[in-house]
Amino acid sequence: MQVSTKPVKGTRDFDPIDAALREHVKDVILQSYRSFGFNQIETPVMENIDILQNAEGGENLSMLFKVLKRGEKLKLDGPIAHENDLVDYGLRFDLTLPLARFYANNHAHLPRPFKTIQMGYVWRAERSQKGRYRQFFQCDIDYLGTAAPSVEIELITASASTLTKLGFNDFTVRVNDRRILEALATHCGVADKDVAGVLVTLDKLDKIGVDGIVKELQKKQLSEQSIEKLTSFLNAYINGEVELGTIRSHISGIEEQVISELTQIINTADSLAKNQYQVAFDLSLVRGMGYYTGPIFEVASKEFGSSLAGGGRYDNMIGKFLKSTSVPACGFSIGFERILSILQDRNFKGDSVRTRSAILYDPRSTELPELFAKAASLRSAEHDVSLEIRQKNLKQQLEALKKVGVTQFCNFTEDASSLEFKALE
Repeated sequence: MQVSTKPVKGTRDFDPIDAALREHVKDVILQSYRSFGFNQIETPVMENIDILQNAEGGENLSMLFKVLKRGEKLKLDGPIAHENDLVDYGLRFDLTLPLARFYANNHAHLPRPFKTIQMGYVWRAERSQKGRYRQFFQCDIDYLGTAAPSVEIELITASASTLTKLGFNDFTVRVNDRRILEALATHCGVADKDVAGVLVTLDKLDKIGVDGIVKELQKKQLSEQSIEKLTSFLNAYINGEVELGTIRSHISGIEEQVISELTQIINTADSLAKNQYQVAFDLSLVRGMGYYTGPIFEVASKEFGSSLAGGGRYDNMIGKFLKSTSVPACGFSIGFERILSILQDRNFKGDSVRTRSAILYDPRSTELPELFAKAASLRSAEHDVSLEIRQKNLKQQLEALKKVGVTQFCNFTEDASSLEFKALE
């Protein structure tokens, strides 16, 4: 039987050019986040299955990659009531849950508040399609240990500033609050068991409009009275009759502090944007994760038709690990794969400040010590120098070198001091 050399479905290989671009973008993001005082950590790609399955990860819980038990733990000859009898670990589906576990395990010797960066691969068993992968890279910053609204301001500013460093401008950071959404659902008479489903539908307002929302809610068998109240409110919001400052007069049960803090977050973050991007209230923003407890945000761009980043406050997650201790937490995640796709479409040359040279040589040359010494003297933080054994088909060799990012080359004869580089075009 012939073995396929293609990567596993939903995953990808990256050639040297693509890999170099990915590393460059990672470096830009990491350095930008570090400039705001965030500290990098790493967590394992696997977590205990009970931790993963008890998370409020929304639909991600149905897309877990589970790891089979091994050795004596795997008993196939006994009673198997559930697939979990066969597994003990799973691959992480995001970086937030591992961070919560990490903090619960290490909080005694960490500063409080704790500002952290996490960058790494996550896995979800999604249906493979263009732009959606089963293995993808995430870049998160999180702020743990304080409920102050200045946290949201810094997270928004740091993430938006990082996007501008990658060439993105004229986007909008949409901001909402889960407490407002939950109050809206209660106001419209939605039962607790139906709130999550209704909010997921509401998240589609900008795509399917109010009529589409009504049709989906009817399919969910929501009461006509609830649908009518929600429709009336949404139409008023779309027509500009409902604003953040007046929303409490339309919905009962929202504390004044929620509105005042959200207003402070939006106004301050927007002023810091200096017209490079906008920060605005958007009632239709929901975010899919069930663990969000307060302000939520998402970076939207009309030019690209999808979000570039998103996050929010999740004050209850870490406390589940620590039992008796509550730890406020908030985070923002940049959509790394989406950004890479856009940059590639733009033919973005992220590492253009570096020069990549190739010196072609005959391995039988008696002047190899001089050659190696010369190459070493040319190498620097801005200059890569690769020694390449000269092939018979020079044209083919140069084409291959260009494909891996080499920008210039020269031939080594017997005098390393006379090297003359030519551009690879």
